[in-house]
Amino acid sequence: MTKIHMRKVWLLLGTALTLSACGIDPKAANAVNFETALNAHYAVMKQCIRIGSKPNDDGIIQEYRSAAQAQSETQGQEISFYNALVDLGLLEAVTYQRDERGFSGQVTGKADWVGYKFSEVGKSYLRPEALDKGAFSTGAPLLCYGARQIVEITNFTEPAEVMGVRPSTVQYTYKIVDVEPWAKTPAFSSRYDWLPERLTNQSIEDDDDMVLTNNGWVHHSTLEQ
Repeated sequence: MTKIHMRKVWLLLGTALTLSACGIDPKAANAVNFETALNAHYAVMKQCIRIGSKPNDDGIIQEYRSAAQAQSETQGQEISFYNALVDLGLLEAVTYQRDERGFSGQVTGKADWVGYKFSEVGKSYLRPEALDKGAFSTGAPLLCYGARQIVEITNFTEPAEVMGVRPSTVQYTYKIVDVEPWAKTPAFSSRYDWLPERLTNQSIEDDDDMVLTNNGWVHHSTLEQ
């Protein structure tokens, strides 16, 4: 079991013990238990934005021909975005040259390129890869800007055993807390137009499947990893 998984297990176990000490049955299907379990899950599984693509052997997550040689307006805008992340201290820019080749494959000259990789500061905001392994994982880094905090459990289904487990679908509202300052900068708000509203909305609706274990309720993804 990885350190990440052990951290999640101990976090959930500690929550269950706290509830038991307070005289609350952690296995009961109620709003208190679901809120506690969801908050514990999202304290680890933070809210993040995908930046670039899977790093290469040099840690480069995105690369372009230099701004002076940008092939389109769109590419120029992309370079501006990544340069803004450099200014925020999240990325580092690396310049190098590459061979240019003609249709025949022969080298016709050199071109200036710029590559971007996470700085040590930026790496501190990355969600651990171990949390996102699965069939749909692309390996692209996720830059985390905050965490969900449950505002209210609005509804949940009555638990019933299905294939050896007892699940419940929980509907709730949440808000984003512990927001990183860089997430509020123009670099992010202009590129991700949904982000400002998300950071200020105090009642975002969502639902999750929860599963009953010996230690209480956990998010279904905890058992799948």
